Amino acid sequence: MFAEIIAIGSELTCGSKLDTNSQWLSRELEVLGWTVMRHTTLADDLDAIVSEFRTAVTRAQVVLITGGLGPTLDDITRDALGLAFDQRLIRDLQSLEQIEALFVARGREMPARNRRQADRPEYSDVLVNTCGTAPGILMRITSTGAAMSVTADVPDASQGCLIAVMPGVPAEMRPMFEQHVRPVLLDSGMVLRRAVIRTFGFGESDAEQLLGDLTARGRNPEVGITASEAVISLWVTARSQSVEEAERLSRETCQLVRERLGDAVYADGDDELHDVVAELLKSGNRSVALVEGAATGGQLAMWMSENATVGAVVKTAMVIPGEWDAAALRMLGVEPRAAENNHPEDWLTLATLVSETLRHNHNVDFVLVSSPFYDERLDSGVIMRRGYVAVSTVHDIQSFDVSMSGNLAIFRQRAARTALNRLRLMIKHESFLGNAG
Repeated sequence: MFAEIIAIGSELTCGSKLDTNSQWLSRELEVLGWTVMRHTTLADDLDAIVSEFRTAVTRAQVVLITGGLGPTLDDITRDALGLAFDQRLIRDLQSLEQIEALFVARGREMPARNRRQADRPEYSDVLVNTCGTAPGILMRITSTGAAMSVTADVPDASQGCLIAVMPGVPAEMRPMFEQHVRPVLLDSGMVLRRAVIRTFGFGESDAEQLLGDLTARGRNPEVGITASEAVISLWVTARSQSVEEAERLSRETCQLVRERLGDAVYADGDDELHDVVAELLKSGNRSVALVEGAATGGQLAMWMSENATVGAVVKTAMVIPGEWDAAALRMLGVEPRAAENNHPEDWLTLATLVSETLRHNHNVDFVLVSSPFYDERLDSGVIMRRGYVAVSTVHDIQSFDVSMSGNLAIFRQRAARTALNRLRLMIKHESFLGNAG
């Protein structure tokens, strides 16, 4: 079952306003079991709108339209509906009374131009607007292209296409959808359940290879893969005729994803990596100290401070944006003579030394240290940015390099996530050791 969403308004196409309606409606439709195949944004051009309406109903079983229902001359969605489907516009007297009553309630005289907001195609139904002056419109276009009024039954492909037109103002559109459009779409007979699993530590291609047949086209549940800022997200979408079956399919596939990706999975849902780490520390009554050189540049401290539990788990956080000279090392409690070998090739050793020193001096369970960074020009001419991270515990100390080309901000975020992920894995390992003891 396919749906399309059309947003109308020159303010959208020129960029002065952002179309948040289409995003919101897409999420609502997917929950109801509809697959959104297309978003279209159109300026206030009558010919373009008429053409798009005629085409959209041939591709989809549901078309949701927002915008163009105001009282001014450039609000032409009603006119476009009439022209697209050979319908004369009639003035709906009940809608007109409601609009007039709204102006009376506001203590204002209704301008004559607002009367046109009560107009609708002859063979259509009114969607009552409880929050504004623009009624919506509901109509069905049959497979032969004829317009007709809508009954309570949602159309299937043989019945043509359902059109719902709603105001462009989100505060008016959302209640209208929830009160009048959603009940019609609920009878589609299809249930959708979507889950997301967050991972870190490999790329999209690696994830697809590990998942194997789970990502095959046409499989139900469908498993989609997206990447953002080095986080790989697995979207599991299950469809069924019943809630119970959709939830079972989703649950079983999510479990298979977790089994195949192992420790790379750090969360279900929208949890960020730093929130997961903070909760692991809190639940285990553990603490951490952070020392950041320019490789992460304060990114770790900023992320961790977003969590409400930060005061209970982060005992110390320091950012040293410049070189690690004798004064900086003295502040960290490290022998200043260590700065004599303060060269990029020594930073890994230095980060390790700092992490060990702070763990003892601050009586914390974990210390996470990032070094300064340096740029290295490869033979290919690409500039590679490199830095180092060390994580120490009472049982172990791990240090490693982080490198990538490109933007400094992206490098810092990747370095910070790499450090947090290593800390996450070490926390899990420490918990295992503690339970084993």
